[in-house]
Amino acid sequence: MQTQISTRRSPSSWRRPSAIATTAAVTLLGLGTAAAPASASTYDWSVSCSQVTVDLTGYNVIVVQSVDVTADGTALGTRLNFRDDFHHTYTIPSHSKPVSIRLVVTPGSEDGQAVDETKTSPVCGEESASPTPSATPTGATGTGTAEPTPTASSGTPSDASSASTLSSPSASPSVSAPPLAETGASGSTPLIAGTAGAVVLAGAALLVVTRRRRSAQH
Repeated sequence: MQTQISTRRSPSSWRRPSAIATTAAVTLLGLGTAAAPASASTYDWSVSCSQVTVDLTGYNVIVVQSVDVTADGTALGTRLNFRDDFHHTYTIPSHSKPVSIRLVVTPGSEDGQAVDETKTSPVCGEESASPTPSATPTGATGTGTAEPTPTASSGTPSDASSASTLSSPSASPSVSAPPLAETGASGSTPLIAGTAGAVVLAGAALLVVTRRRRSAQH
């Protein structure tokens, strides 16, 4: 009697190509995610007559960044290091003339924003040296407009002072907005998605071919 040899393949033999394709797709997708740029770092700093305030956010937490602040070339304290965020206030020594303040931020990686800027610290007391417009006192004629003569019927001399007060200029404080954080999607995102999709399609095609071969062998 002739012995019949079975040619049926085990389930593990045709599942292996599918597992390889899936693993390759996941690996490429993970590499694409790792290559995407980290969140953008931002910085903001201000200088007054007596202090320097520095605020840094969004830097790479894995590496070390450094901050140096100088006044006319003299360091305001020692170099400070940080990783993710940095918030610190430096004290400026008293001075009789304006002082040049320089901020230098050295990032530890390419995704961190390097900073090298200079601002001027004024002399304390000179910040408010410019005259501030004030309201015209009641009864004053500084605006050059003749004050109306009160009559018996009106009896309200305060109308002139109200008009004079409304015509006086008012100071409008200027607010300096901090620099906006850099946002936006990475230009490499479509390329990464397309590559991952191609790998998944290749794995599916390989699975179909393997099943057809198994069916043909039966």
